[in-house]
Amino acid sequence: MKKRRIKKLIALILGIIIIIAVAVTLSLTVFFRIDNVAVTGDEIYNNEDVIAASQINIGDNMFMTSKKKTASGIECTLPYVESAEIKRNLSGTITIKITAATAKLAIDNGDSFTLVSDKGKVLEDGLMTIGDGIIIIDSSPVISAVPGETVEFQDNDDLGIIKNVLTLLESNELSGITSIDVSNHSNIKLVYKERVTVLLGLSSSVNDKMDFVKAALTRLDSDNPDFTGSIDFTIDKKAYLSPQREDNTTVPFISP
Repeated sequence: MKKRRIKKLIALILGIIIIIAVAVTLSLTVFFRIDNVAVTGDEIYNNEDVIAASQINIGDNMFMTSKKKTASGIECTLPYVESAEIKRNLSGTITIKITAATAKLAIDNGDSFTLVSDKGKVLEDGLMTIGDGIIIIDSSPVISAVPGETVEFQDNDDLGIIKNVLTLLESNELSGITSIDVSNHSNIKLVYKERVTVLLGLSSSVNDKMDFVKAALTRLDSDNPDFTGSIDFTIDKKAYLSPQREDNTTVPFISP
């Protein structure tokens, strides 16, 4: 009697395993096939290029398609795609949502420029000119600048500092910055309207200074709109002007 029960139990377990195996096989070969690929979001490339970069094929099983791998393939192949979000729908549609990269930075190579997004993604290389509003960055030597990939500097901290400065500029609504220099982390520098060098000091202190920097530059634009020289913000809550002239006179300038 006990042996019969064991045999029945084994048969039941085997039956369940077979049913599961058949269900899995059907789901991978018959069900959940991709019938359509839709592209939404920012229109920076035509849909055909996006779908080709995704390497998704009609008839593929949607659950065998890696969302992470697909998104990465699109982002690497199409440099001006900052991010691609992949969504599955059981109706058979795969949706690719595109977020465009924002050209914000440029690396001056001497004979050409490398265009970089505000997130650090390389957009184009070998440009002879760059557009208005693009910020030139001065950093440690560039190790890698491949379009579609994240720019790599010799100093791994450079990109993080640059991105932090950009975030602070945006949150404080400070425009007019034409250059960011992170080559010396003990003295981060900005250039304002191509005529005022802004000395910020330690990279770790930049967060606490940007609102004061904006107030000082706003006042400077009002009081002396043609000023050319530098402003030293390395001392907390103080700004020292050094006009670009022979005697290089330095006078304290404290924004209210």
